[in-house]
Amino acid sequence: MTILASICYNDLMTLRGRRKRSQGLTLVELVLSLALLALGTSVLVQGFVNLRSSRASVKAEAEQLAELMRTLRQQAITENRPLGLGFPTQNGSVAASNGYYVLEGEHHPKVTRRILMMRDRIIQVSGCYWPELGFTPPPTTTFSNSSYTLSSWQVPYPQDGILMFLPSGEVLTNLPTVQGEAALVMGYAIQASPGNVGGQPAMQLDKVKGPEVVWCSLFGEVRLEGGVGGAAARASDGAASSGAASVPPLTPSGNANPTFVMQAGKTSLLDASPPPNANTLGSVAGGTSGTLRKGRYISLKVTARDPDGDPLFCSWEAGQGTFTKGNDVRMVYDPKIDMWVSTFAWHQPESSGPGATYTLKSTISDHRGGQAVLSGLISGGGNFRILQPGRLAFQRGADIWMSNWDGSDPVIVAKQLGKPRWNHDGSSIVCLAPVTNAVTVVTPDGRRRLQLYTPPAGVWISPGSFNRRDDAILVATQTAAGGVSLGELSPWAPLAPTDWLAGAAVPLPELGPLEFPANSNPVVDCSPINSERVIVSSSSAAGGPIVIIDKSTGTPVATKLLTTAGTPIVGAEASFCPNGTEFVFRSATGQISRATIAGANVNVSASASLAGGLAPRLAGSAGCCVAAGDDGGKRNVFVYTDGTNLSPPLKLFSFPESCTDPDWAD
Repeated sequence: MTILASICYNDLMTLRGRRKRSQGLTLVELVLSLALLALGTSVLVQGFVNLRSSRASVKAEAEQLAELMRTLRQQAITENRPLGLGFPTQNGSVAASNGYYVLEGEHHPKVTRRILMMRDRIIQVSGCYWPELGFTPPPTTTFSNSSYTLSSWQVPYPQDGILMFLPSGEVLTNLPTVQGEAALVMGYAIQASPGNVGGQPAMQLDKVKGPEVVWCSLFGEVRLEGGVGGAAARASDGAASSGAASVPPLTPSGNANPTFVMQAGKTSLLDASPPPNANTLGSVAGGTSGTLRKGRYISLKVTARDPDGDPLFCSWEAGQGTFTKGNDVRMVYDPKIDMWVSTFAWHQPESSGPGATYTLKSTISDHRGGQAVLSGLISGGGNFRILQPGRLAFQRGADIWMSNWDGSDPVIVAKQLGKPRWNHDGSSIVCLAPVTNAVTVVTPDGRRRLQLYTPPAGVWISPGSFNRRDDAILVATQTAAGGVSLGELSPWAPLAPTDWLAGAAVPLPELGPLEFPANSNPVVDCSPINSERVIVSSSSAAGGPIVIIDKSTGTPVATKLLTTAGTPIVGAEASFCPNGTEFVFRSATGQISRATIAGANVNVSASASLAGGLAPRLAGSAGCCVAAGDDGGKRNVFVYTDGTNLSPPLKLFSFPESCTDPDWAD
């Protein structure tokens, strides 16, 4: 303006001098002076207009960025997947860029969109901090303890500034924060220098022209602020525009096939529930992936990854049976394991029978032409065999558990109960409570539990045994003096027992003919075909006589079983076989035997060794035999798949606790 005034003044003086000489200005001179004055005014006005226009452009770009951030946050919530916004830094060496980019993908995120801020001037953006405000390093976790982590997701440019919008609505970022907010500075010239916040590398803002700040809180709230509040000196028209970091290119559109991935700690790509029992699977159902009881369904879980970061979809086929989901169902991404997860349930066909085998096949797809098929990659190609009927109840530690007869699908039934015995239709289990030895009945689902009877202190009481009709539970008791009695309890009725032999109310008379000495701790097992017949034997280490009592004729008859040579059998823990004419028992230390009853005589048909063998029980229709025995310093349950010949036993469980007292129910 000073220069312009000087020029005009000099021109006027020149003209005045001429006017003195010529007595006035010519028309040409007057027009020239006015033109020079108009030109100077135009230059000043244009500079002011350009300044306002540039600042308006910065604000418009800031508003566009803020709106995109709000949109990405809402999209992440709606689509239940993380989305990201990246701000280039040229491998961490350049503070500002003239654009930013959008990242999509639960893992291996792809650059799916680039935004370049090209208006009348190149506008820059930076995740800088300025020391006048109390910036701190961003937290590494979210308030909701989300399983997503920025470090495992921040690709392919880990040095760039990132805002990661989560399905929870929260934000993860690597930018410095102040009072829970990250700042993005925009201007048409940004100068910054390397610095650190809390020991973490960061870029410090030195100067910026026409600043607008977009703030984003860790809760996903977005707001705009003109200038850099609290640091007015950094908003300077003297800032010089420096080189800008390049915005990364879009991720190439090439495609690769997804792959099934085995979870940590698993032994198969297919995770089936109930899981197979690795201890018995090869012998019980060799060449298959698992076993399944008739009428039960199986849950199938597969995990996968895609090298391109594409979402994955899963389908299953079996030829028979029913799946709970249709085909081509989108899998769910689990950030804890960094995998896509799909869970289906398959219900076997109603016509399935024991021994039937079904092959299940899984296919995953990325909807871009890539796929993988899970068949033949797992043991037996995903074959599942229907088991012969049979369930076990057993004591694990201090609790009652239940499983399939091959040891698969173990589940807890009831806490603080032991020595389980099934009724014949498999709807109830009679047990003994610890310490008090109270006879207790519980349902297999554990929802109903009733204590029936607690014996007097110092009186032994055996595990209960349901009779054939399931309308009575028999127990054997023994006093300290050695007197033995058989008592009858009513299921689900907490009444004192009656004398099974005479029907009298307690106290129970002693059974002298049985000749069980004190501390022989007799046990009783009811015949599976005759409710009037029981077998009584000792449970002590020394063993004793094995006696059958039959009162079906009205007068109880006690028969002490003999061998064919006329020598009484000495054994323990005898229990009837399903046909009622045979029984199994502990015949010696570390030995169990199977015998056929023929009047007062027996024929021992098979014997097998089992270290510390206790409580052998023969199965029903599956023809197996189960017993407890020693397993490296603790008790475990073993199954003889050939119950007739008592073939070598298979260990059922791998629990750290001891497992004892197995009992079988069809």
